[in-house]
Amino acid sequence: MHRRLARLAALVLTALPASGLAAGSPQKGIALGLFSEDPGWSYRPLLDEIAATGADHVELVVAWYLDDVGAVEVKEHPRFSAPAEAIERAIGDAHAAGLKVFLFPILRLTRQDAPDEWRGTLRPRDRAALFASYSRALVGLARLAARTRVELLSVGSELSTLDGERAPWVPLVGAVRSVYPGKLTYSGNWDHFRKVAFYDLLDYAGLCGYFALAHEGAPSGEAELTRAWRDLRVELDRFSLLVKRPLIFTEVGYLSQRGASAWPWAEGSRKPVDLDEQRRCYAAFARVWRGAPIGGVYFWNWYGWGGPTSGGYTPRGKPAAEEIRRFFKP
Repeated sequence: MHRRLARLAALVLTALPASGLAAGSPQKGIALGLFSEDPGWSYRPLLDEIAATGADHVELVVAWYLDDVGAVEVKEHPRFSAPAEAIERAIGDAHAAGLKVFLFPILRLTRQDAPDEWRGTLRPRDRAALFASYSRALVGLARLAARTRVELLSVGSELSTLDGERAPWVPLVGAVRSVYPGKLTYSGNWDHFRKVAFYDLLDYAGLCGYFALAHEGAPSGEAELTRAWRDLRVELDRFSLLVKRPLIFTEVGYLSQRGASAWPWAEGSRKPVDLDEQRRCYAAFARVWRGAPIGGVYFWNWYGWGGPTSGGYTPRGKPAAEEIRRFFKP
């Protein structure tokens, strides 16, 4: 069975470059979270590091907050939401560093009443009120994006309990397009993107790529991880053709922790540091997707000190950074 899947994968991979949906070169990007409440804070050193990897895009992540999963008012957190001045400065610094900008708003919860609550499990007490509040925030960000000539904007990320219903997204996307002339995407969650109901309103079909590449405790060598990504690519190439939109990986990232290839989405994990497991995951992705006709890929996330004692997502100061450089190399 696995050999038949591998042969099918090879056939699809061979055929797709001639019929790929992506126009031009894929975006080579790295995400950078904007979490400083200080309007004068400079992200320029980090942006210069990102440019030095060979990236040509940066994904600037803007965090907004809801009080809980039932809340309907989108707010800026006094500490964790970058103010407009800091966002504008980061955009200007990114452009000065030679990077195009993908502006990527996400929703976070101020309070979790259960461990599994997050933006993918929202249960607003009034859906219309939440969409109205979210639309106001998004249109405000879109105006900023237009003014600062941002190249790409996301209208949302991983809102799995909200993105399967098309009707409320039609006026929201229309309102954004009325003030922002650039390209638009939306990031479906890795386990839900097939149910997103409005990719046809956008320029790219975005998704986060936190797919499990191994089973807990199973071998996770580079060959095994590459096979897992190869099988996933067959599915994702088909999906891109189905929705008639180029794919963008809005997030691809791995914790540098032992076993992380089995649960790359588990950001709260505290397993032993394993820099090579992270590196192998990046290497496997690069082997399968290098030269693919997709819209782009953004690796998650350059923010953080990094280095050999870090078990977090950042590839800074880790062997994974070299895999990124090799992937981005022309």
